[in-house]
Amino acid sequence: MADVSPPNYSTAVGRVRALIPDIEQVDWESDGNPSYMFSDSHLAGFLALYGADPGTCGATAGVELTAKIRHAAADAVEAIAVSEALISKVVKTEDLQTDGAKTANALLGRAGLLRRQAAKEEEQEDLETAFTVVDFHPSRNHCEPPRVPNTPEYLYWRNV
Repeated sequence: MADVSPPNYSTAVGRVRALIPDIEQVDWESDGNPSYMFSDSHLAGFLALYGADPGTCGATAGVELTAKIRHAAADAVEAIAVSEALISKVVKTEDLQTDGAKTANALLGRAGLLRRQAAKEEEQEDLETAFTVVDFHPSRNHCEPPRVPNTPEYLYWRNV
């Protein structure tokens, strides 16, 4: 699968890429070949973990697909966080300071947010499909007046 540039946001891979965000190709190796952090096939692998088709999902994706996209994006952000924690250390120079652990924690917070959003969407879908509305057809016996004379129900139906 060749990487699509610019990202196609009508596909599940493009939507995962937007949530990471990994939307700009960069020459990471300084060899004149720009690329994304994740290849399209790598993102398709994250989507496959949740049973989502990486192809076209149309202008309006269903709640189930949107939740799967958020789960896949959370996995990608977690992969970035782990990489950041493994590679980056605390670096201090005269005018610059970086802390890989803090960056990783921020990324893990983002992944957690994506997972909570996905869970909320899945819960909403469950609520939308939890009940089925059916037509009510009472039997004729329930619509007929009572047959016992001189009871309040009988007198009510007689005067109606």
